[in-house]
Amino acid sequence: MNSSFYEKFISGRGYLIPRPLETLGVRAGFTMRLGGVSHGSISGYNFGFRVGDSSADVLENYRLLAGDMGFDLKKTVCARQTHTDNIRAVSCDDGGKGIFQLESDIVDTDALVTDRRGMALIVFTADCTPVLLYDPQRGAVAAVHAGWRGTVKNIAGKAVQKMCSEFGSRPQDILAAIGPSIGPCCFEIGGDTAALFEDKYLTELSGGKFRADLWSLNRDLLKNEGVQPENIHISEVCTMCSADKYYSYRTHKEHTGRQVAFIVLP
Repeated sequence: MNSSFYEKFISGRGYLIPRPLETLGVRAGFTMRLGGVSHGSISGYNFGFRVGDSSADVLENYRLLAGDMGFDLKKTVCARQTHTDNIRAVSCDDGGKGIFQLESDIVDTDALVTDRRGMALIVFTADCTPVLLYDPQRGAVAAVHAGWRGTVKNIAGKAVQKMCSEFGSRPQDILAAIGPSIGPCCFEIGGDTAALFEDKYLTELSGGKFRADLWSLNRDLLKNEGVQPENIHISEVCTMCSADKYYSYRTHKEHTGRQVAFIVLP
């Protein structure tokens, strides 16, 4: 784990907190699967309503998260993620969508941005790469779900572009935290998928297989937009290696929950 992050536990509920964002007063982090009230094969701190968990248990997990981190669930927004590069700017009118309003109009969306203070943005992961962005100068944040499909479509870079076009952000002012996700140690892909990546992000294995480095690729996509290298922080926590602490789809297949990345504009 990178020293820019630390683990925090509240009544057994686990969080990974990015120090650079916390230092600036931002409530942001990544949940673990530890703690929570979910039962069965996805027991723990699950935030996915569509993975076979009790809706009441999932909602209670959200209440626990909001209580631990000090934000209002009625000002919290989630999207229906579908591995796109679609990004939505949200306002106070969107509060509660994806939590109290499951069938909301925020569909086919994998990144959220806002400049509204007190709003909490959330994305779900279970091996995919979560990216949190904060611009302290303009007062804007983003939460990005960068699965491999979204990554090769440059969703992290496009989120930076969205912050610039919507809020007047400058890339050099933006801080980024790349959270727990499947690492280059474990993300094995076939040749057809590997063809979508530059060679420098691949390690060739036997039998036509490869391993891909989504962490470095997302870092470079942010750098390409002008985010300063010293402002990009990678947790270096692999969810597949740490499946005892994090939900991992590749480890548990359909019998897995979802952790979240969250960020609240101060």
